[in-house]
Amino acid sequence: MTIRELIMLFHEDEYLSTTVIANRLNIGRFRAYKFLKELIHKNLIHKNDQGNYVFNEELVKGINIIFLDIDGVLNCRTTTDECDGIRGIEDAKVLLLKTLVSKTKAKIVLISSWRLYWYKEEHLKKGQDDLANYLDQKMTKFELKIYGKASGEIFNRGEAVLEYIERLNHKGIKVNKYVILDDTSDDYLSTSLTNHLIKTDFEKGGLQKKHIGLALKKMAL
Repeated sequence: MTIRELIMLFHEDEYLSTTVIANRLNIGRFRAYKFLKELIHKNLIHKNDQGNYVFNEELVKGINIIFLDIDGVLNCRTTTDECDGIRGIEDAKVLLLKTLVSKTKAKIVLISSWRLYWYKEEHLKKGQDDLANYLDQKMTKFELKIYGKASGEIFNRGEAVLEYIERLNHKGIKVNKYVILDDTSDDYLSTSLTNHLIKTDFEKGGLQKKHIGLALKKMAL
C-alpha cells in the first residue's frame, strides 16, 4: 500500500491510532503499532490539540507551489539593493510575491542558484552563505517563508522541478497547482513545462503586477 493510498483510506477519520489501523487493515495490534510508529517517524502524522494523531494537512489536501528564481524576478537591471556587492532583492517585488502567496496559499520552493547554500533545517542554518541569510531576512520581513528547494545537483531547472514534485509524491504529498517564476525559458522547453512558466525579464523590471495576474490564471484562482 502506497502512502497516497493510505492517506485516502484514513483521511476522513478524526484521528489515527493502533486500534483504528488494526481494525481497518485487519492486522494485529503489534503490526499496527509498528505502522503507526513509522508514520510518526516520517513526520506524516502529528498530535493535534486534543493529543490525538492526525495526518498533516498538506498530505490530505495537497499543496500549491511557486517555484521561484531570484535574479530577474525579485531584482532587475535597475535594482540598487545589494548584499556583499551582489545585486540584492527589491522589497516591492517581495510584496508582489506575497500577494501571490496569500491568494494561492502556495509554498515557495527555490530553483534559483541562490538555493545552493540555503538550508531549510534549522540546525544547518549556520552553514548558509551571506546571500542565503539575506534571502531569509527579506522573506521574514514580509512574513514569508521558504518551504524547500530543488536539488542543487540537477543543472536543468525544468528537470529539477519535476524531480522535486516526484520527491513530494514519494512522501505522499500531492502537488495540486504550481507555477514557475523565472526570467529564462530554455530549461522548460526541453521538459514541456512552459504552461507553468511565468517568464519575467531582467531588463524590463523583473516581477510585475501583470505576472501575478498571469500566475493566478494559471493556477485557476
